[in-house]
Amino acid sequence: MSKKRISIPMMLAICAFLIVITFQVTFIAVTNIYRKEIAEMNEDNKTEDWENKLDYITELTEGYFLRDIPLEELNDLLPKAYIDALKDKYTYYMTKEEFEAFTSNSNADLQGIGVNVIYNNEYEAIEVVGVMSGSPALESGVRAGDLIYIVEDQKVAEVGYNTAVDVMLGKAGTVAKFSVMRIDGENVEYIDFAITRGFIVEETVTYRLHGENVGIIRIEEFDKGTPKQFKEAIDELLKMGADRFVFDVRYNPGGTLDSITEILDMLLPEGPIIRTANRFGEESVISSDENEFNYPMAVVVNGSTASAAELFTSALKDYNKAIIVGDTTYGKGTMQSVFGLSDGSAVCMTTDRYYPPFSDSYDGIGVVPNIEIALEEEYANVSLYKLPYENDIQLRTAVEAIAD
Repeated sequence: MSKKRISIPMMLAICAFLIVITFQVTFIAVTNIYRKEIAEMNEDNKTEDWENKLDYITELTEGYFLRDIPLEELNDLLPKAYIDALKDKYTYYMTKEEFEAFTSNSNADLQGIGVNVIYNNEYEAIEVVGVMSGSPALESGVRAGDLIYIVEDQKVAEVGYNTAVDVMLGKAGTVAKFSVMRIDGENVEYIDFAITRGFIVEETVTYRLHGENVGIIRIEEFDKGTPKQFKEAIDELLKMGADRFVFDVRYNPGGTLDSITEILDMLLPEGPIIRTANRFGEESVISSDENEFNYPMAVVVNGSTASAAELFTSALKDYNKAIIVGDTTYGKGTMQSVFGLSDGSAVCMTTDRYYPPFSDSYDGIGVVPNIEIALEEEYANVSLYKLPYENDIQLRTAVEAIAD
């Protein structure tokens, strides 16, 4: 009987097959060993809730993961992923550094030179639109209208507005170096500044007298320092002869509960300021005292008026204390609470829905003005800092609404 010869290609194929089979058997065998070990590790932990699953993954990672475990990154990424999975745009995780910045801003404590700025497209520069009282910038002679075109030897036009603004920021005691163009008609003056940054109180309230008797108060946001600044603005305008008031809360994103309730308590009669309800249906009410502000008032709003600024608007509307003028507001009627964590990080979480004194929730709807009127299209994207009164039809309408 003759022997069959196996061709070389066939032999190679068989060898390759055996290698594959060997690998697969080895892989399965090793996997089964792992599964046995894992089963022993997890014998007393058979529930499938997420906490046990995370513990299980941690044990797997520590026991079998090939590479180094980035523990510092996981310390922030894991809680962030958990919070992101809640799918609430107002609920978010803050690292230690982010929480420190958040706390500083909420308390109205800032470090810097003390200027409000916008981007000037014509000159590709940072335009100073306001200089805070008592600030290092004011003491050094910086003026509203100055165009910052060089920051730390870098041209703003080359590095971009956001990068240049970041360079301007810094801690108290450090020095900000920049150069400005000061334009007066056809005359242009170039000035170099080296200003030591300091601690400043953010100005969230600005005011001016319009005509002989209309006080216009702009509220940027409601933070810890806002009630004091608001009262000072009211008192100063009364001294100047104001007997009717326009509150401009366009682009106001909101703020803290304590701030908004303190301000509304100054303006409203005795009664509810805000009603809140949590997920369990538990309700609470914050009320004002009998003292109130009895002057004709109007509030100017737009689609970026949100949260506490909407409560300010709707509360005055509910009590028929003010005429509301502008665009329908943003529509944020939920309240967030901030919880500090042991490592200095924090979670900002939606915890309550809140309601105006008497009307329904405006969450997802917005507050509809008494007089609905939009800025003319050619001025819709102009900064309010630079929008002349004669071109601001919303502000003009508010002033006319409370005129004699």
